[in-house]
This record gives sequence, C-alpha cells and structure tokens, in this order.
Amino acid sequence: MKVLVATKSVQVLEVLRSMPGIESEPALHTDQIAKIAPSAQLVIIDFQDVIEYPYDIGVIQSLLDEDQEKRSLAWTSSEEFLADPEEWVQQAKHSRGGRALPDKLTVAFTAYSGGVGKTTLALDMALHFARRTELPVLLLEFVYGVSTLGALTGLERPFLYDLASMVDVQPALFQGITVMPMDYDNCRLLPPEEFGKYLRKQMARHVLTVVDTTWPHGLIRSIQDEVDRWMVVATPRLDAVENADKLVKELGPKAAVILNMKRGVGDSLALAGMEREIELPYVDRVGEWDGRLGRQLLLNAYGPAWREYEKPQNIFAALGRRFARRRSAPQPEA
Repeated sequence: MKVLVATKSVQVLEVLRSMPGIESEPALHTDQIAKIAPSAQLVIIDFQDVIEYPYDIGVIQSLLDEDQEKRSLAWTSSEEFLADPEEWVQQAKHSRGGRALPDKLTVAFTAYSGGVGKTTLALDMALHFARRTELPVLLLEFVYGVSTLGALTGLERPFLYDLASMVDVQPALFQGITVMPMDYDNCRLLPPEEFGKYLRKQMARHVLTVVDTTWPHGLIRSIQDEVDRWMVVATPRLDAVENADKLVKELGPKAAVILNMKRGVGDSLALAGMEREIELPYVDRVGEWDGRLGRQLLLNAYGPAWREYEKPQNIFAALGRRFARRRSAPQPEA
C-alpha cells in the first residue's frame, strides 16, 4: 500500500516502517504532494508542515477532497493516524488508488507548440487501454481547421457537430474506441451549453476519456472542469520545452510535462534541468498503434492499478474472450 506522508512527524514514519506491506513516500512541497497523491491509498498530512510552493494549501485540500469523493481516498492528520494506525490502514484498503481502476478518468493531451505528437500519444493510449481492458474508451478532439484525428483514423463522418446537433447520429468506432473528431467551423455555431451537455453525457458513459486539444481552444471550456490529468507534450526543441513549462504553470497541479520523441544522449544534455513526468522515445511506424507509448502513459495515469493489465495472463485472457465471441457469433447463411 502506498502512503503519502506530508508531515514532519518522525513518529509517523517509524510506525509506518513497522507495518508490513507499506510503501511510504514523504513530501512536503505542494507540487510533490499533488504528483504523489493520485497514486496513494492513504495520505497523512499536517497542513501546518506543508510548504506552499508552488501551490497554496487550498489547492491541495481541493485535490484531496476530490480524490476522496472519486476513489474513496483516505486522508488524515498525523495526530489522528497515530491514535489508531491499524484502523487507518484498514480504511485505506477500500481506496481504489492501488488495485482497481477508477470508474471514470479523463486525461487531456495538449501543447502550445505544434508537431509534438500529442494526437499520436492520445490515440495510442486509448487503443492500448481498449485492448487490455475491453472497457469503453472515448477519444475527443479540440482543434482549429482540419481534424488530425480524422486524418489519422481515416474517418470522414460523423464529426462532433453532427453528433451534438442530431439525435439519431451515433459516434464512429475505430478499433474498439469511440472517436469524435472536431469540425470546428461548424461546432462553434452550437450554443456552448448544448455542446458541453452532449460531451459530458458521452464522457459519463466511458471509463476512460482521452482528450486531444490545441491550447488555447475556445471550446475546451465546455469540459475543462472534467479533466483529471493534463499531459503537456513537448519534444527536445527549445521552443517546445519553454512552451510546455509555461503551460504547466498555467494549468496548475493537475498538469505535467510529457517529453516525446527523445532520441539519445544529445537530447538529454539539451534538456538538462527540465522537469518532466515521462520520457518517451522516438518511435518509427507510430501508425501501427502497438501500445509502446500508450503503455507508459497508462502506467503514469493509473499508477500501480495498471500493472495488473500488463500481466501476460490478463493479455491472453482478453485474446481468449475475443476469440470466443468470434466463434459464437452467428454465421451468415450460404
């Protein structure tokens, strides 16, 4: 069990060390707490000990309250924990932080810079999730001009305007995921309330929603509050790195830099001192969507819970279920 320890209490650490199966992660700065909390099952925090940099205490309290509501996160003070450590550990076992996927997660890929590969990452993440879990996945696009998602998938219709404005039109499927490319010139004609209501309704029907969005974008406000994680994509270019750093600060504690298309030692030297959540290698034949990138992104988004879906027995079980469905499907008459 992963426990976030945001307190100066030495006694708390000593008690946790004496308990089997506990992985303690100390953190006092608010940015550290914001990064670790989503994958923890128990948070022990003394707000008077927390260093308010770069976020204030109110931001951390909101994140903890949100996690408590969404996945039953247990969090408490050092005094309350020390009064009954065993009880708090038992309570934390009901949190979905470590073992099961949350009922709903929304991850958004964005960037100020173009050409960083955010659509490729979004698509590979969504496809890999669908293959491993067979749970409903939605891929949304917010773009100006021509739809990159439509071009990559070869889908011409339906686009978001038709979906949001016509009751009898259903979203397209691409290799098991629900795909909604954007036709901005039409979508901007829709009333914002109607547009946002349709998208939130669709998101509620899917376990994972992946968003591919240009930043800034006039229509992203319709679902911005629904986003759990912002993945700000950069490549080893000076302009992309500087833009990513600015955007992470703008988006706040739910945002992190994803470094994409890293080639070698030269890129490492050029990026010295840049803080990033994940480094992804340059991949040839990205259009194969084989999950090499998606796997790492899902591990970052879901933490330890995703490891279960990468185990060989789960992969073979999913293949077996697919084969069984094909064999049992009614065959056309000769």
